[in-house]
Amino acid sequence: MENRNWDKTPMREPSKLDFRIMYGILPVVAFYIGYQWNAYAAIGLGFTATVFAYYASDRKGLVGIFAVFGLFVATMAAVVGIVLEDERAFLARDAAIDFLLASLGLGSLLLGRPVVGLVLRDMWPALQELLPLRHRAFVLATLVFVVVNIFQGTVRTWMLFGGFSVGEYLVYSRLFGWPTAGIMIAIIATIVRRAARAEARRRHQETPPSIDPDQRATGS
Repeated sequence: MENRNWDKTPMREPSKLDFRIMYGILPVVAFYIGYQWNAYAAIGLGFTATVFAYYASDRKGLVGIFAVFGLFVATMAAVVGIVLEDERAFLARDAAIDFLLASLGLGSLLLGRPVVGLVLRDMWPALQELLPLRHRAFVLATLVFVVVNIFQGTVRTWMLFGGFSVGEYLVYSRLFGWPTAGIMIAIIATIVRRAARAEARRRHQETPPSIDPDQRATGS
């Protein structure tokens, strides 16, 4: 029977749901609670929850590097917000992260090391066997990553400084950001999965069929 293992791409490997991803909502809740008092309380509680979420999250590999990056931006935003006594300066970290990630993506493309490829090959080592880092699938996926982050950063900036109240921003920015990020991840996963399947299929077709040792001995 023909072996069709090429159809089982690495990104289909089962994984357990990590409930630590829910910690990402804690800074929003903490910030809103503190906002009922003043800007200092909002920023202080929001930043404290951000630090907690960072240490409670998975900080391995490249994902951990992105977590450190997010914590650094949050720290800078907290300092600026406290100095200016403006909670919006702290909330601006969301758009700042979007634009910085987009810049990172563009820089990685210019260097010939698409950041999406780096992350996915780190998360699924089997992809390293199938797709080289400079594969066009990783280039296209990184372009999607860049465009979506620019779009998110622009919309979040408009929400924050375009007339929305702080409470409205906390709600609507999440209602906008989570689905948008989910769609981006789905598109990137589809692009890379299709490329991995195509490459695995190509290699399978190029592999010569194995010869039964008994047939080889009899010459049949």
